[in-house]
Amino acid sequence: MEFKLKYPEAMKDFIRQQLLVSSKDAVATLEYLRTLMPSEEMSSLVNSLNDQDRLKWKATIGTEKAIIDPPRLMTYIKGEMLKAFIASKPLVDPELLELTLKLKVYDVTRFSEMFPNDSGELLNLLNPAFISKVLDKIDISLAEKFLHAALEACHPGNKASTLQSNLKKYLNIAQKNSMASKLIKVLEAIEPEKEKMIYAQMLKVSSTDDLIETAVKSCPLEVVWILPKSALNEILQAYPLQKKARLLVSLENDLKTILIEASSAAGSTARQMIDMELKQIEENPQELRRCQAQANLLTCEFLKFLRLHSQSNEQVRSDIRLACYIWFSQLTQKVATAQAA
Repeated sequence: MEFKLKYPEAMKDFIRQQLLVSSKDAVATLEYLRTLMPSEEMSSLVNSLNDQDRLKWKATIGTEKAIIDPPRLMTYIKGEMLKAFIASKPLVDPELLELTLKLKVYDVTRFSEMFPNDSGELLNLLNPAFISKVLDKIDISLAEKFLHAALEACHPGNKASTLQSNLKKYLNIAQKNSMASKLIKVLEAIEPEKEKMIYAQMLKVSSTDDLIETAVKSCPLEVVWILPKSALNEILQAYPLQKKARLLVSLENDLKTILIEASSAAGSTARQMIDMELKQIEENPQELRRCQAQANLLTCEFLKFLRLHSQSNEQVRSDIRLACYIWFSQLTQKVATAQAA
């Protein structure tokens, strides 16, 4: 615990608080701290207490056997230390107050990972109850880092604060990520023919780069048709034969041809197998009608497979990204033309 050596005054305040509480956990905590700290340093700390606190220390420590359970005590300590050590500062800037109120518990950890130099100042602005919720979600080593950063922030020197600007950056990124996650879920559940409409609307309020990242993960159906043959071949080779055949008979002839030609070379064993499977379906009018009636469902199943497959195939993902750039370039032109009309 680095702070106890670097911040003796803070440790003294913590000891005073535990002596005042005088609960079983408080007594066990003090006994535990005594085992963690070198005896000379602990003696120096105790001697620096005022007379009343020293008397309480002597009356409390060693008088009865404390039950020391390190994991449980660490949980207790990390909450109590933050409450004792973090000196809440008044929020002068209303905008900064508004920004901190937008944070969820998990945001504190994520923000601290992105902007470690601002984590201490942020913690100083949060109330103890909220901090306790944060600490419940992290391990003791991270709690110590947070505490150390908070104590450092109490003595900022002449360093200019970047907290407000970085909070804005973080919340902006978090909002975009949240919107992207929601959009991906919508696109995964929506009928493929409506994908283009959603992206066209999103282009009016979002940057192309942000939407491309979303499109790479959700791979719109129209992007499939402009993928290179090598990517389509990789995907189709992995797709089960019967599902592939049912998908093909449900498609328009031009799209069907794109997939068949990409799946295997004419005259190859693989092409013969798919031709046989197609013939079997086409010669069964009832099955053919069923596949055609389920065209949207079959397409959605294929897209779901494609998305999962691309996650583990870097080359396919790269091909999808390039195709997305081409598709968005075309879509952007169409949107611009429609707005100008």
